[in-house]
Amino acid sequence: MKLKLLSSDFFYSPDFALKVIDRDPELPYPLHSHDFYELVIIVSGKGEHFTEGNSFSLFPGNVFVVTPGLEHGYKNVENLHLYNILFTNRIFIDSFPDLRNMPGYHALMTIEPNYRNDQMLDYFMQLTPAQMGKILPLIEQMQAECDSIESDDGSESLAMAMMIQLLVILFRIYAQQPRKDNYTILRMADAISFLESNIDRSVSIKELMELTNMSVSTLNRHFQAATGLSPVEYHIQLRIEQACRYIRTGDYSMGEISEATGFSDANYFSRQFRKVMGMSPREYKKNKIHWYT
Repeated sequence: MKLKLLSSDFFYSPDFALKVIDRDPELPYPLHSHDFYELVIIVSGKGEHFTEGNSFSLFPGNVFVVTPGLEHGYKNVENLHLYNILFTNRIFIDSFPDLRNMPGYHALMTIEPNYRNDQMLDYFMQLTPAQMGKILPLIEQMQAECDSIESDDGSESLAMAMMIQLLVILFRIYAQQPRKDNYTILRMADAISFLESNIDRSVSIKELMELTNMSVSTLNRHFQAATGLSPVEYHIQLRIEQACRYIRTGDYSMGEISEATGFSDANYFSRQFRKVMGMSPREYKKNKIHWYT
């Protein structure tokens, strides 16, 4: 039987899906998966992070994300000290949507995990000692606030504010310190950020080619590897996602929503909505479904 960890076993409540775990030392851990994200920061020691098909050495300053559903574990550990920060992606959907406009977000949260899972990547983000010195006190304070939620008013808000501060720091570091081995990842992250920033119109492949300095075949190949979708498919899904938000949160007509998400033809909008969501926009509105990516 495969080991799967569940959100309900870790989070204080479904409305506050954030927890910091200090593993000192981290013990050997068998293959397991979970239904939440895990941000891992290696503080000291060494060991190996492994999946069913890969194994990577760990060193102080390594930072990486484990996505929901991925089976992973730790072995050959020697005085390994790490922080596990557990969270769900609702942080990025409702409260802080502008995080998704940062290239570092897409690089660290989506592209690196996908590349690594497909054995196309054999490294982790590496922070300098000075950068670790900046984020570790923040993580320690965030852990204290998460652990005092039941007793201290405002702890949820403080912990979440610290989490967002930590993520922005990491995303900026990733984007500002390009390396030879993450150059392609950053170009894909730029492309995804551009699509995220232009959900009110269609974006041409030519625009993405100029942005990434790639041929159409190279762009499509790397984008497919990074996201599992073509650029056009990915952008349509983003626009439909935004349409769902409009339907849930406002009293807009379907024509207004279609125009606001860059679908000049309402019939085409309806067809694409059904293709992505499995129902028409009006059915979605009638059933008041909350859709989270």
